[in-house]
Amino acid sequence: MEAFHDMEEQTQLVHLPASQDLGLFSRDPETAFQQAEALVRVVSRRCSGPAYIANIKGRQYPKIEWWTTVSASLGLFPQVVHAKRLERESELAYEARVEVRHNGQVIASGEAMCSDRESRWHSADEYAIKSMAITRASGKAYRIPLSFLAVMAGLEATPAEEMPFDIITPGEVSVDDFHLTRTQSSCPNDPVSKSEGYTRRESSESTATQKQVNRILGILNDERVTQEEIDRVQTLMRAGLSRKKAGEVLDYFLGRSELQNGEWNRIGIGVLEAR
Repeated sequence: MEAFHDMEEQTQLVHLPASQDLGLFSRDPETAFQQAEALVRVVSRRCSGPAYIANIKGRQYPKIEWWTTVSASLGLFPQVVHAKRLERESELAYEARVEVRHNGQVIASGEAMCSDRESRWHSADEYAIKSMAITRASGKAYRIPLSFLAVMAGLEATPAEEMPFDIITPGEVSVDDFHLTRTQSSCPNDPVSKSEGYTRRESSESTATQKQVNRILGILNDERVTQEEIDRVQTLMRAGLSRKKAGEVLDYFLGRSELQNGEWNRIGIGVLEAR
């Protein structure tokens, strides 16, 4: 899995004297725990689904929308201290610092950066890289004071924005399951497919469908797709592509969809839309 390029992140928790008690929960441990449980029940009911939670490798990670919603219910709000461009040769990188405040009092802070050296942001506009640096710093700032709530809600404590966006792992499918040879696309009217297609020799029902293959080939022509992503997908296709893995590739680029009332509806955005 890819690590953020030269990521230098810091999180600080500001210790307040007793006279400046934030009063988020009762000072009685048993009462405080009951109050936290009550909040988690509300959060689990109101802050669910792809708008708040990212499913990465089968684990649930809270997105920045989850953190901001939960913190707002406690009177905690973020404030950007700075978001500055770093002077680096042949690299577009931003570093941001965000503080979490309660009634004007700083209770935690976080620093993070984003760079076009990361494969996900290789072709991103400058404003998007700056914005992601701020988003990551916000998640870092929220994590320390509120991570216990995420864990109580059954989520990972790590903000989703800190996780490498990498679901494509070469070599998971046997070459004996799927063989590809170049030919003219069998779905010329597919709005996503504009490149050469492939014919496949199936040895089981688990192999990718022709429509999936054609859509993936069309996506590889998109200028927003990085060379690293192209190489990984091509490695998968040379080795053999299962229907499940093809679905993961499409979800990665286009966003996840679910069958609802007999129709496929998209319930999350992919990396192409985010760039």
